Amino acid sequence: MEGTLRYLPMRASKSLRPMAHTLAVLDIAVGWSLVGMITVMVAVVSAQVVLRYLFNSSIDWADELSRLCFVWSIFLAIPIGLKTGAHIGIEMVSARLPMHMRRGVARGVAALGACLLLLVAWESAVMAWDQWDELMASLPASAAWFLVPLAISGVHGALHLMWQTFTGEKHLDTSLPAE
Repeated sequence: MEGTLRYLPMRASKSLRPMAHTLAVLDIAVGWSLVGMITVMVAVVSAQVVLRYLFNSSIDWADELSRLCFVWSIFLAIPIGLKTGAHIGIEMVSARLPMHMRRGVARGVAALGACLLLLVAWESAVMAWDQWDELMASLPASAAWFLVPLAISGVHGALHLMWQTFTGEKHLDTSLPAE
């Protein structure tokens, strides 16, 4: 089944296998969630455009639901970018270091990034808890749902950065052709 999401844990030593399996399951769940959220977002925005311009009508909650799906899809996709090293990195200093020092710097930066993402996850969870009784303007749901993906993304992203700290490598799918 070419091009489909599949369960593919990273190769790991015996002690890191549970983490590898946890990350693989999270990545698959996030991948399918992204497909669902983007589908809902495109469908709602398309329906809103058709109703507004062809029938001079609109869906009251369309903007808020599409914005919520957009926020969730952006934040849930961040750990997938961390997993493969797709995020922007500034290598001005590290590129000038010998290879063994580059690896150490990369592991240190990954460890620091994991700590910062866990801090973001904690603070966003606290803020969501404090804001839970505040409702959205057009949907009968808590406005804190805009903060929940930060907590999820923070933990998921921190796990990927911890993996890079422990192993020194990113999770690359070796079954896909190299670019």
